[in-house]
Amino acid sequence: MFFTLVLSTLLTVMAHIPTVYAQPPSSVLSPKVFIISMFDPEGQIWHDNFIQSGLGNLSSRVITTPGLSMLYTRIFCTQTGTVCQLTVGEGEINSAVSMTALILSSRFNLTQTYFLLAGIAGVNPRYATIGSVALARYSVQVALQYEIDPRSLPGDWPTGYIPYGRTYPFEYPCITYGTEVFELSANLRDAAYNFTQRAKLVDADEPRRYRALYGSMGESYRMAVRPPSVVKCDGATSDVYYSGEKLARAFENTTALWTNGTGAYCMSAQEDNAILEVLVRFAIEGFVDFSRIIAMRTGSNFDRPPPSLSDWEHLTRADQNGFHIAIANLYNAGIEIVRGILDNWNCTFEKGVAPANYIGDIFGSLGGHPDFGFGSITGGRRLKSAAAAAAAAASKRDENDRGRYTLASVEMARRRQFGVKGGMKM
Repeated sequence: MFFTLVLSTLLTVMAHIPTVYAQPPSSVLSPKVFIISMFDPEGQIWHDNFIQSGLGNLSSRVITTPGLSMLYTRIFCTQTGTVCQLTVGEGEINSAVSMTALILSSRFNLTQTYFLLAGIAGVNPRYATIGSVALARYSVQVALQYEIDPRSLPGDWPTGYIPYGRTYPFEYPCITYGTEVFELSANLRDAAYNFTQRAKLVDADEPRRYRALYGSMGESYRMAVRPPSVVKCDGATSDVYYSGEKLARAFENTTALWTNGTGAYCMSAQEDNAILEVLVRFAIEGFVDFSRIIAMRTGSNFDRPPPSLSDWEHLTRADQNGFHIAIANLYNAGIEIVRGILDNWNCTFEKGVAPANYIGDIFGSLGGHPDFGFGSITGGRRLKSAAAAAAAAASKRDENDRGRYTLASVEMARRRQFGVKGGMKM
């Protein structure tokens, strides 16, 4: 009896211990949703709460793969592998390397996976408030510019950022790297937005008091003083953690300019453009589907101060107390998106939500014509994958070889006819 009781207890405990799977190459998971977090609190909120969703235990499977961040070495999945989560690390370099490692991992087939990029951010008080959730169509790498120390600027210049190849601020860059702007599916964003309407967003007294400081700034700042809500507006990526009215306004203008007046900057981030560049490159190769990406950010702090504070005080001295509600609402809104995709998988999301707008990078790498920048570099055609390009090159070489063989045969026949060997008469 005692042995039976001990065995039963041991089996119960073991059932709740995540297993690290040293999986053979044939054991491949095909997640329907992959949650991408940037640092530990953003990932932990999912693990603390996911079990309550009824969608499984997000920590059931623990998977390792080479190339992940030294700080975040594991990928977590539900037992069925339907939903997975990875923390990629903060900043553009960390996030890009971790995403590349994930997509190249032999553990996963990501061709039908929806990626939910879910992180906290600085928030533009003209479009949202602390604790608000933003779903983006555009992500703009705003700091990819020349920069002059503001102490050296002409007195009437609004910013020290100058687009590449230009001489003044707020001109369209004439040199592009390809990562300046990404556009995501507006139809998928709208579907995600509809799912989030079921979310109960949390708030707190401390951020309410800080929001109230923006009440005197006029109608254009009306969103700042309201409770958290879900909004549709766009993200700005920069490894620089910027704060202040002039910088925020400059990047607001950059976002509008680089998206042909369509984008509206409301959330600042350090990782999104880096992650999206990885996803574009592997979408070209057929590893992922770029139409299945949702970029979600929640506001943890305002990107510019209220009238009563300086930029420096706002950044270093003021306690906006928005971190905890931003983290909480990341999950509160995000879980409704995950649930919505899973609940409607068979009818809608398995086959995909067809985008009505252009999607991809500023180069037009995935085909189509960007509605920003200088247009497609391929005339609207999708870039060939490495395998397709190699096959085309090999085919071209074969064709050339066949051509050379034919010419050589004709030449040999001619030489035999005229008694020529090696260019000399026989």
